[in-house]
Amino acid sequence: MRRRRLLPAALSAGILLTALPVATATTAQAAETFPAPASGSWTITGRGYGHGWGMSQWGAQSRAVAGQGYRQVLEAYYPGTTAATRADRSVRVQLSRFSGPEVFLETRTASPLQVGARTVPQGQRLRVTWDGTALVGTAFAPGWQEVWTERWSAPPVVSGGDGVWVERLDGSGNRYAGTITFPLSGPVTPINVLGLEDYLLGVVPRESPAWFAPEALKAQAVAARSYALSTLRPAGSAYDICDTEACQVYQGSASRTADGTLTDLQPAATTAAVRATAGEIRQFEGAAAFTQFSSSNGGWSATGSKPYLRAAEDPFSAPAGKVPQDTVAGWTAQLPVATVARACPGGGQPLALSVTRRDGNGQWGGRITDLLVRCTTGDAPLSGSAVARFSGALRSSWWTVVPGGTAQIDAAWRALGGDAGVLGLPTSPVWGLPQVEGSYQLFQRGSVYWSPATGAHAVRGAIRDRWGALGWENGWLGFPATGELALRGGAFTAFQGGSVYWSPATGAHAVRGAIRDRWGALGWEDGWLGYPTTDEVALRGGAFTHFRGGSVYWSPATGAHAVRGAIRDAWARQGWETGRLGYPTSSEYDVPGGKRSDFQGGSITWTPAGGAVVTVR
Repeated sequence: MRRRRLLPAALSAGILLTALPVATATTAQAAETFPAPASGSWTITGRGYGHGWGMSQWGAQSRAVAGQGYRQVLEAYYPGTTAATRADRSVRVQLSRFSGPEVFLETRTASPLQVGARTVPQGQRLRVTWDGTALVGTAFAPGWQEVWTERWSAPPVVSGGDGVWVERLDGSGNRYAGTITFPLSGPVTPINVLGLEDYLLGVVPRESPAWFAPEALKAQAVAARSYALSTLRPAGSAYDICDTEACQVYQGSASRTADGTLTDLQPAATTAAVRATAGEIRQFEGAAAFTQFSSSNGGWSATGSKPYLRAAEDPFSAPAGKVPQDTVAGWTAQLPVATVARACPGGGQPLALSVTRRDGNGQWGGRITDLLVRCTTGDAPLSGSAVARFSGALRSSWWTVVPGGTAQIDAAWRALGGDAGVLGLPTSPVWGLPQVEGSYQLFQRGSVYWSPATGAHAVRGAIRDRWGALGWENGWLGFPATGELALRGGAFTAFQGGSVYWSPATGAHAVRGAIRDRWGALGWEDGWLGYPTTDEVALRGGAFTHFRGGSVYWSPATGAHAVRGAIRDAWARQGWETGRLGYPTSSEYDVPGGKRSDFQGGSITWTPAGGAVVTVR
């Protein structure tokens, strides 16, 4: 990097504001390809939480706070559905969180558990196992003293006066209303049979916070009721619905930890919402609507599988319209390269993420529907939930990579005066670069480029145009390593692979390597060579750059040397570097009465009286 006469970038740019031509060309926006960062993680910014189909729970809260009633909320998220009622009915809920080799049941009140003719009073525990052919129930008194054992050839039904506690060996578990039964198979998986309305008492508080506005909780109750009825498994199945987020989260009425801590899981507010909407559902064409919902749609719902699950803008779930407590309308996260590597075939390593398709709705083009992980072992295509989750690192499929250097680019622009400075107003966001780790932003009168190796620097005018003509950051110049620096009669910007110099008389041209070093040794633009008039030009076996006062030629065998005037003209008549003299082996130097330059095949001496005389060895 050139180190003499370095001026602060802001000062030099100010000096050259009227001297340099304004850039009119712009770099096209890079494709959505994000190289793997050296830092080990992509910084991600995203919108929403979940799939985005149907109701946004945070959107429902925002609407309720704004004064909308629960039916108005539901009509907004499920357009084309209508309010209807259904009588209470029983449902069978698979308690998959307790599935395993054994399950324990007990009562914690004076009312005993009843299993057929058997009872399990308070203080005893009933263990249920599968021996490969039948379910086996064993009641134990404290100290694991066996009280009775029974094999069941039909599914047992366990009931209790105050519900049934379903537990693990360590005593942790949950209390469920209704009865508990088991399929005749392993692993042992309890089924909770209870009324739909009682089931909802355990669902709504798990899906929406109890402090949500009453109308938002009512909307959740109706959506949960409709969803349950629309997704019941067919007759003949072992259960109707599951207890996880694959269906709806359900945890009963209370929980207990291994150390005995009890928690009521049915707050008064959510219970009131279920009771106030008892039996109410959303209906479509006579059937319960498939009322999917997610935490937040981020400002746009996504197109689902039903006519009423439409993509639509939702200002109540967008970052600008959210309630203050909403932290998922917009978010940032780190996506580790090591996490993405799991998608690579054959144990490869990620080279880049390439977004190939979005749904077209909202910021950045909306949710990602197709993504390629470009790996050292080939491309790995991803779609749907795989794009959203990346093993739990992200919250939705609506995201983009925050280009590295965003803060540095902003700082560099502000150091140059911001809106009122030499670059003027921004005309683009910060964009990542598709082939190398780096980023840039366009402004009215130039650009700022950033890379981890160089930091953020501004380029503009003819210097920027020349750099662009040579391939931008992917050319031999690489990224800018300085801002624009003023010179007497011109300016320059240093890059990783060389420099671009500009003057009004010569325009902008790039110099590098040994040619640049030789020019510098001869005084840079203030020496007898002056400013460059060409970029470096490749030759067979070497290269050259022309300057106002001469040329510098280079070859691996001879290094870089300057020639000019009559000596240069005489060398040209001999065939330049391909003639019998070959490349210069010295720059011009003084001899008695004149000047001389040495070449591989001889020398040329110039005197005022004799002109240029060629001597061939």
